[in-house]
Amino acid sequence: MIQSLLFIIATALVTWFVARWARSRPPSFQPQSPEQREAGRAKDIGAQLDGARDRATLVEVERNRVALAKAVKAAVWVTEARLNVAVPELLKIARRWAEKSKEQGEEWKAPDGVTEIEGEDRVRSPWAAWSFKDHHWRLESKSGASMIAEEIGEDVSTCRVLLDLEVVLDMTISETTRQVMWIDALTVGPWVSDLLAFAGAQTSNAQARSSARSARKNQDRADNIRW
Repeated sequence: MIQSLLFIIATALVTWFVARWARSRPPSFQPQSPEQREAGRAKDIGAQLDGARDRATLVEVERNRVALAKAVKAAVWVTEARLNVAVPELLKIARRWAEKSKEQGEEWKAPDGVTEIEGEDRVRSPWAAWSFKDHHWRLESKSGASMIAEEIGEDVSTCRVLLDLEVVLDMTISETTRQVMWIDALTVGPWVSDLLAFAGAQTSNAQARSSARSARKNQDRADNIRW
């Protein structure tokens, strides 16, 4: 009886040691098939791509944030300099120069110092160019459908200023309020004050001529009135 009991206990202990030893052994290496190895490599590559994509997303977000901040700063600067108003107004005046210079049989004198006047009064993409004080200027405007116009629900136009064939300003503005919507290019330099001074002089001259014409018309009307 005692021997049977000891045998049972000994068998149980041996079984327990064998089970523990089997669990503690490292799993035996089983050679993988080519499909399994390829699947493993694909999984590793996928994990690497996910990590690279996450890092690229963070970089892109930061890059967009910096670009937006620069565009907002440029828009504020252009607005404070009144370029969003001066450029369209000067283009309107310069387009009339180009029209006058092409008319036959009418004497017209270009503004002092202004030469090589060119331009086309297109409906959606007018432009004008001239030379003044050893520099060549060109103003362009283009209106039409755009993503910005769809988002804000009003018409916009792009205005570009080229100085000696180099783009120094490329902006998108509202056609009704002249509010700056976006800046695609801006080079700050002496050209800004030169253009503003030139535009101010031409606007004053245009207003003076308009006032003189209005005065002549009023005088002609008055001459036809007799009491």
